[in-house]
Amino acid sequence: MKIDKNSHVPFYRQVEQVLEKKITSKQWEVGYQLPAEQELAEIFDVSTITVKRAVIELVNKGYLYRQRGKGTFVSGSTKERDITAFFTLTTDNEEHPHELISFSIEDANNEIVKKLVLPPKAKIFKIHRVKIENDVPIMLEYTYLPYEICPTLTTDDINNDLIYNILQKKYQVSLDKVKVFIKPYVVKDEEAERLQVESGTPVFKWERFTYTHQGDIVEYSTFIDRPDKTIYYTETHF
Repeated sequence: MKIDKNSHVPFYRQVEQVLEKKITSKQWEVGYQLPAEQELAEIFDVSTITVKRAVIELVNKGYLYRQRGKGTFVSGSTKERDITAFFTLTTDNEEHPHELISFSIEDANNEIVKKLVLPPKAKIFKIHRVKIENDVPIMLEYTYLPYEICPTLTTDDINNDLIYNILQKKYQVSLDKVKVFIKPYVVKDEEAERLQVESGTPVFKWERFTYTHQGDIVEYSTFIDRPDKTIYYTETHF
């Protein structure tokens, strides 16, 4: 693995291209652990900073993922998902595997009171889950629901199901519209560990508000998903 130091192409880009070819040509299979960055730097005769930048570029493109304390690995296939999945209010009969991290009834803090437009210290359900696909964590979910909307909600209700399904099927809540915000986010510490990625990994954070036909907000959720597992798309027809 060599680069051309007389080329006008930046060193990190050349390293990136060599590593990407190793992956796309299947020389490095899914799950293959890359040599340590120091070792790659010696192989390419470049600095570790150059190697690190090349690796980060490939992580951002979905070819690699980094596990905290373990190393860098070749990613599996990246799933294409319609971005409207965050907007749809329809239900289905499929199973949606999740790992429940926490489930509690609490007094809403000032931030959640504002988000859900509730009276001060109104009771809410606070739910923290990890979405699982093929035994791999792909998304962190933080959901807040007004207690009065679903007072008998239990952990059994939310096991392997979507919040929308529960609200509509069990509590007959008439959902009308969804508003979603997308912002850049850097995942760190416990969140990175939950997603099995390296702390400091750049991701997108989704913020979702769900409304009834009466205009009440009945769900506020935030989602943090692994960039190496999903590519979002949308289509427009003319």
